[in-house]
Formats: sequence, C-alpha cells, structure tokens
Amino acid sequence: MMPPLPAEALASQGLERLVGLSDGMVLQGRLRRAAPLIAEAGPGRLPSPEMDDPFWARLIDAVTVQETRLFRTPQQWLGLAARVLPGLAGLGRPAQLLSAGCATGEEAWTLAVLAAGAGLPARVLGLDLCRPALERAASGLFPPGPPDPLRDVPPPYRRFFTVSAEGVQARPGPYVSVRVARANLLDLPGAGPSFDVILCRNVLIYLTSEARERVLRRLLARLAPGGALLLGATDLPPPELGLRPWAEDQPCLWCR
Repeated sequence: MMPPLPAEALASQGLERLVGLSDGMVLQGRLRRAAPLIAEAGPGRLPSPEMDDPFWARLIDAVTVQETRLFRTPQQWLGLAARVLPGLAGLGRPAQLLSAGCATGEEAWTLAVLAAGAGLPARVLGLDLCRPALERAASGLFPPGPPDPLRDVPPPYRRFFTVSAEGVQARPGPYVSVRVARANLLDLPGAGPSFDVILCRNVLIYLTSEARERVLRRLLARLAPGGALLLGATDLPPPELGLRPWAEDQPCLWCR
C-alpha cells in the first residue's frame, strides 16, 4: 500500500486539475505560505477538488499571482492604441474588451483609459479567480504606494486618473464601463459574446502546457473576426492555433 501523499502535493495536484496551475517554484512558494490553511484540512487529507468547495476557493485566493500595475510594459499598450483601437471606431457599437486574468484590475482599467483616450465607447470585462482581487478591481481605486501607481502611465493618459490620500482613482468617463466577474479561464464557455480585443498577459506562464493551449483555444473562440489578442512577452502561442503577429513591431499582439 502506497503511503499517502503530503498535503502540499495533494494541494498542487488539485490546483493543476482545477485551474491548470503548473507545479513550479512560484506555486511551491505560495503553497508553503498557505501551509496554515492546508493544515486545517488535516494531515494528508484534503477535500475532493471542486471549484465551489470553500477550502479550494480559499486556496485559490491564496496562491494566485497578483503582480500587475497600470500600463505595465507601456510600449505594448501604445501599440494597441495605435494599431488596433482606430479600427474599432466604426463598429457602430461600444467596443467589447476583455482582460482575462485581470487580478486587482490594473489592466482592465488601463484598457478602459486607453479606449477613453481614443474617444472610443467601450465595455471592459475583467475576469479572474481570486475573490479579494476582484473586489479591488471593481473599484478602480489603486493604493497610493510607494511605488507610485502612475509610474508607467504615459502623460497623455494621466488626465483619466485622480489622486487623493486614498490612492489613485481611474476615471475613464461616461462612455467606457468596467465590470469584473469570477471565472475559471480553463472553463470559459466557447459560446457567448465576442470580444474585439482580448488581453491575457502574464497568466499563461503559470499554467501547464496543456492548460495554456486549452485557455488559448477558449479565448480564441470568443475573439471577434478581425479581433486582436494581446499576450505577454513569453506567451508564444502554439503554431497549430494559426495565429500571426499583428505587426512586425508588435510581437505580443496576435490575430488570426
């Protein structure tokens, strides 16, 4: 009879099954910090992995990576503004923009501000698994720092933020809305509203190769014809997905 697996190993297996997290150094470090939560379940005993189980929901909240900031990697955002947003001006409807893995909302609100700067009516949806992060993301209010949350924001876009003792509040104006929702990208429905721009930056690097491809396929199923997919610098999509760079000078911006 095989001895029971340590609780951390069971937790890692469960997280891979539920959300596709890769058992790498980042996850192992976060599992060590979540040891008190894992210990509550008892030695070598964890509930069956289910998204609606309270233990697994709390563990997902504890281990998901929330490293993000407004206008992170500014050249990618400026490329999106120059290359993609002008083509959405003639849609005759608000542009539909998705931030997949939005964490605490910096990228979703950056999308909103980018649209506002282009005079583009837009609806931004941010999706993430971490409930505390989504609560922050919904507000559009970012802690005052240090470091300064506006440090990467190009000067033309700073007018869409107000600064107070509470922090920095994003204010994209009346024609751009932002909402957030809890979702597992592994199980994102293939049917549903299409998006003209989908962001999924610095998310795929934490997933197994199988989970990365599955997430990309599900995102592409929701990408509108002629839409743009913005990935992180290390997130190279598999060739079989048939994606190509939007432009030679924008290697992170993809289209079909």
